[in-house]
Amino acid sequence: MKIGIMSDIHDHAKNLIIAIEIFNTKKCDLVICCGDWGSPNAPNFLSDLACKTISVFGNNDADIFNFLTRKQEKNWNIEFYKNCAELELDSKKIVVYHGDSEAILDALVKSNKYDIVFSGHNHTPQIKQINQTLHINPGSITDIRFKDLDHKSSIAIYDTNTNKGEIINLKG
Repeated sequence: MKIGIMSDIHDHAKNLIIAIEIFNTKKCDLVICCGDWGSPNAPNFLSDLACKTISVFGNNDADIFNFLTRKQEKNWNIEFYKNCAELELDSKKIVVYHGDSEAILDALVKSNKYDIVFSGHNHTPQIKQINQTLHINPGSITDIRFKDLDHKSSIAIYDTNTNKGEIINLKG
């Protein structure tokens, strides 16, 4: 199973559309969003995505009521979770967490309870194996960077069959 991972969209529609094209081209079976959509209008751009999305909310997704209302009104193919989503996909135990508490994120990664932890928040792409847990941060769809100005807008793809992740820059 191929899983597309994105985070920290912050209403950047142009890059979100590019990410969707990549997820479709790579034939992702599922897309995971690690939060920070921005406004409740951002998921409207998923209409061309060829698979379901599972999303947690981030620290900049304040209007959760309108996200859930619009999901119903517009029939978005998104399954929303408030802070954390625990999933089992292809016999892999996965947790999705935005990442705004480093203490919680560190505990999830080091707990040895999960095979994979997907997180975002710091806009810095990373794939790191810590004991039995693979931690993937896809970076950010937006162009905003906090620490490392060399990073570009990015997403990630994770393959459950190979247990490997790949960071993909959205712009050359």
